Amino acid sequence: MKDRLPAYAAGSLSDAERRRVRAHLADCPHCRADLAAWQAIADAAPPAGTAPDPARMVRSVLTRSAIETPAEVRPTRRFRGLAALLVAEARLIRPGVPLASALVIALGVGLALLRTTTGDATVAARAVGAGLDAGGSAGLVLALIAPIVAAAGIAGTYRSRSDPAAELIAAAPTSTRLLLLVRLMLVFGCDLVLAVAASAVLAGTGAAETAGVNVLVGAWLGPMVLLSSLSLLIAVRFGPDVALGAAVGLWAVRVLSGTVLTRDGWPARFIVEVWSTNVPVLAAGVIVAVAAMALAAGEPYGSRRATHFP
Repeated sequence: MKDRLPAYAAGSLSDAERRRVRAHLADCPHCRADLAAWQAIADAAPPAGTAPDPARMVRSVLTRSAIETPAEVRPTRRFRGLAALLVAEARLIRPGVPLASALVIALGVGLALLRTTTGDATVAARAVGAGLDAGGSAGLVLALIAPIVAAAGIAGTYRSRSDPAAELIAAAPTSTRLLLLVRLMLVFGCDLVLAVAASAVLAGTGAAETAGVNVLVGAWLGPMVLLSSLSLLIAVRFGPDVALGAAVGLWAVRVLSGTVLTRDGWPARFIVEVWSTNVPVLAAGVIVAVAAMALAAGEPYGSRRATHFP
């Protein structure tokens, strides 16, 4: 029936077909909504024999769709639409992103499980010196790896000029911020699940000494949230390459704060406190993420536009 709606709006159906479509429209609000869109296009089309004005047609259709009352959408239909959006955005994420995250975290877990007794003392001493001693060497591994893995994935989440889907996304009726939010949920959620699973493995095998899963999660959760949100904010403003470099630089300062800087000095104490898991840090991460979403516009970063319609 949807295939007949354009011809019905244009008035090119036979009488029998028009009666059949009209009978269907009486009981189908979704097709009535689709027909309104086709009718707007038909009304905006120029008379036969004259050249169409694409800008005028598009502007007329957008104006009509903005002022018309949309048909009521059932909650189940909205849920299916959201699920379809999640699947579609998941297909746009390059497979190498979650695969690289999984491999890096698996490597870290393997190193923590295979450490020697001498390595234990050395790594534990480094953990204490860097202020990352939650859960011993296992906590150090996760605290070092999990935040930068998530930040690297988030840096590439915001589409750039080289994204093949940029043109389509910029012209799609779905909000760009909604698409970006869905991608963030997928990428950050994947890294979060991987990090929690790694914490559970290390705690279950005794690699974290007496530390439980909650202690290990506390070693990386706050830094992961804050570093990822900062990475997103920089990506929205300057692009993913700059965001990745900034994330690496910020995390390097955190890691070196207990070695290059004097741990008893106020700069090192301040840096350690900022990159820890507590309510202010988590709240700051959420605020930065919201600011990044607010700055994310319908066009890619920079002066070049994905679409050229004013």
